[in-house]
Amino acid sequence: MKAVVIDEFGGPEVLQYRDVPDPSLSPASVLVEVRAAGVNRGDLQVRAGEFAVEEQPLPLIVGWEVAGVAKAVGDLVQHVREGDRVVAMMPSGGYAELAAPIAQAVVPIPQSLSFEEAAGIPVVFMTAWFALVRKAALRAGETALVQAAGSGVGMAGVQIAKHVGARVITTAGSEEKLARARELGADETINYRTGDFGEAVRAMTGGRGVDVVLESVGGRTLVKSIELLASGGRLVSVGNSSQEPVSIDAALLVERDVSLLGLYMGSELLRSGAIEEFQKVVDLCGRGELKVIVDRVLPLAEAAAAHGILAERANFGKVILRP
Repeated sequence: MKAVVIDEFGGPEVLQYRDVPDPSLSPASVLVEVRAAGVNRGDLQVRAGEFAVEEQPLPLIVGWEVAGVAKAVGDLVQHVREGDRVVAMMPSGGYAELAAPIAQAVVPIPQSLSFEEAAGIPVVFMTAWFALVRKAALRAGETALVQAAGSGVGMAGVQIAKHVGARVITTAGSEEKLARARELGADETINYRTGDFGEAVRAMTGGRGVDVVLESVGGRTLVKSIELLASGGRLVSVGNSSQEPVSIDAALLVERDVSLLGLYMGSELLRSGAIEEFQKVVDLCGRGELKVIVDRVLPLAEAAAAHGILAERANFGKVILRP
């Protein structure tokens, strides 16, 4: 099969499109004929050798999410059948013509979803869903701040927070992205390039602050976001795209009676009920209650170009690779 492989860590130039052996099918996995693969900011960190949550040996096929057709299923798999249209999440192996994710991270998709849309669900929608619904327990009537609306997680977070019934404030670096965020349900938007988002949030909330923050930027944005939490507020950190080291004063958490939470999807998917939550989100997307925004679709061989688009923050929503 063809795949995008890295033999060493580095820039986009280390992504090599070449022939590799087909993945093997285990009793608890599903062999997927990949029709679309999602690209995520975390893929750039994996490629650069900066993603240290799971150490994986080289050579490595990059990619965490795929959609396609179940070509074969392991003997222990009961909820997926050969020929089903499916979407899956995995620790690696997505940028390829075939993938073999564990069945616990594979669910069927409805006919109303294209493969490209489905491939945009696992990482961003499940990250936002688990962060807002499971971790932060966001409730109707609360106020949520979703950072970086132009990112995949931000795009999903705005919609999920609105689906729950929260008031949604979000940030982005361009008026175009803010307009798109309002179309997706954001109540108030802030351009962080033209003003201080902290001052804007305080003004919008009458100085009270927000109940929940979905944060993926890290660095100073993380610290300022903690300061914006109302008493009893919860912040869920799902990434650190800035790679900016900062220190956090524990007294800030105690005095304001707030919670700082982290989320790693690799662990979350192994928890009880995760696959049911995955199917629920896929079905919400299939019914149009949540909308996958596909920014553009590129051939698998152009994975390096896809990484460049994400590095430049030139996308709104998902960049998808098609084998």
